[in-house]
Amino acid sequence: MNRPVLLVLALEQENHQHRLNPLADAVLYTGVGKVNAALALTRHLAACTEMPLVVNVGSAGSHCFTAGEVVNVTAFVQRDMDCTAMGVPLGQTPFESVKRLENGLAVEGLPSAACYTGDSFVTEAHPVFHLEVIDMESYALAKVCTAFDAPFLCLKFITDGADGEAAEDWSQAVVMSAHRLEDALKAALAHVFP
Repeated sequence: MNRPVLLVLALEQENHQHRLNPLADAVLYTGVGKVNAALALTRHLAACTEMPLVVNVGSAGSHCFTAGEVVNVTAFVQRDMDCTAMGVPLGQTPFESVKRLENGLAVEGLPSAACYTGDSFVTEAHPVFHLEVIDMESYALAKVCTAFDAPFLCLKFITDGADGEAAEDWSQAVVMSAHRLEDALKAALAHVFP
């Protein structure tokens, strides 16, 4: 795969001192949440003459992985899509057949997981889903990549346990995330572009 690399993050804070910039041809900050993420990436890809490898990196919570781990996300679920009153399974958009997107590129050497995306900060266990990785943007980014037929790589640094301490843990850990993501992204890109 030989194509430009677009690095996508929600916030500039997740790219401490722009440490990750040398690993990409362009960097896009989307803002927080699914709507902002979808809008920003759609605008960017619509203007591309060559479809890039879209690489989403950033912070995430987890009920399974330990804070400080980097996880390769290969599947994506919209955890706050709830039309169960219509008989639609939790996490599935009505009138769409796909509940779980599985378009994340796999990278050897990193644990893989599904990410549960939603527009809320998680502070306790979910009544239905086993929340391996939790964020606010990656499902939207994965869906846009599917629409544009763009390859998608997603690496998340686990900053917190998505519990009552999550907000405090995130602000302290996000600085460290760029350092750990830099190493993981170098290895991942060497895997994608051998």
